[in-house]
Amino acid sequence: MEESGAARPGFFRRVTTPAPIHDLAVIGAGPAGAAAAYHAARAGLRVALLDRAEFPRDKICGDGLTGRAVQELRRLELEEAVRRRGARIDRFDLRAPLGRVAALLQDAGSPGYAYVLPRRQLDAMLVERAVEAGATLLTPCEVRGWEDAGTALRLSVETPAGVTAVSARQVILATGAHSGLALRMRLLKRKPRSMVAIRQYVAAPGGPGDTWHLHFSPATLPGYGWIFPTGDGGANVGVGLEHRRGSVSLPELLRQYLHSREARRLLGDAAPRSAARSFPLRCDFLASPLIAPRILIAGEAAGLVNPLTGEGIDYALESGRLAAEHAVRIVAGESGAAAAYAASLHDHYARLFAFSERLRGWCGNPWGVSALALGAMARPRLKNRLVGILLGDAPVPERADVARLARALWQG
Repeated sequence: MEESGAARPGFFRRVTTPAPIHDLAVIGAGPAGAAAAYHAARAGLRVALLDRAEFPRDKICGDGLTGRAVQELRRLELEEAVRRRGARIDRFDLRAPLGRVAALLQDAGSPGYAYVLPRRQLDAMLVERAVEAGATLLTPCEVRGWEDAGTALRLSVETPAGVTAVSARQVILATGAHSGLALRMRLLKRKPRSMVAIRQYVAAPGGPGDTWHLHFSPATLPGYGWIFPTGDGGANVGVGLEHRRGSVSLPELLRQYLHSREARRLLGDAAPRSAARSFPLRCDFLASPLIAPRILIAGEAAGLVNPLTGEGIDYALESGRLAAEHAVRIVAGESGAAAAYAASLHDHYARLFAFSERLRGWCGNPWGVSALALGAMARPRLKNRLVGILLGDAPVPERADVARLARALWQG
């Protein structure tokens, strides 16, 4: 398989005339949509993959690929390509005002390592895999809406050449944090709750090595800062918040973080490699609609961004695969497959997201996050469990009980 940087000219800019009726139309070609298109096409469905952007394109993100994401990359036969291009991560380091949690990923979950790869590269690779599997790529185009055509949904699609129609027996909506289409088609009743983050690439000679760094510090609370190595002498640096903090702008908040003691220790006077850019993160999975007539919703469009860490690529890849598997069942005429998809997402994520929301309450102030860090420092076994939960690789306690975890960290 060619890697994204070596894609043949025009590969990602092709607009193909669609067949009269596809088995599946996937709206959005990010990780959730591309994964869904790949798995569905591999299963034999006739798939149209639509996106308003041409690929490769940038996507503002922390670029982290957790162990869960690595497992999905293996299913996509992409891990080797990611290994060649990305930075391998073997360590995790979380710092609070009064404590630190440092761990080897091999002690905290499977497969024992992670990666960082810029989304411009990752997403292009995923789209190419989907096309190689047989999906028809339609870019650039924007879905403006749809109507029930009896045996299919007829999508109204705006392209540079004008408005056309794409019909499909089933649709997977994977539009990420962009909720305009879902609001317009009344899949959402109101604008969903989101976190907000800002990211910048910087030069980082000599650091931060093979470690994911998270900082809950006076410079970032009630949010967190991150520094992730990109493997090319640089780092992805950002700040994530549930809400904007007072009157401080996001660029100013990032500037303060870059000048904080924690960031300067790792980066020194880091020179910017890109402009700072902000982005929303939909983290409303527990309240988000997951299905509608002839529609399955996947990835961030289903609110699948961890409300504590802001991580979403792993859940996007997983939910895209699950959506494809259930779309195959729906197209085959299996009754109840759409409801089974929604149930499957809740089985996979509801406990984790409820726990992460409660843990975010602890980590939003210096005393709560410090208490967890100090307790973890004194209990290595539970420290690894906590890191595994943060990275989505370890079982979540029953009833999402943060107080029970805190007691365990302190009492052993």
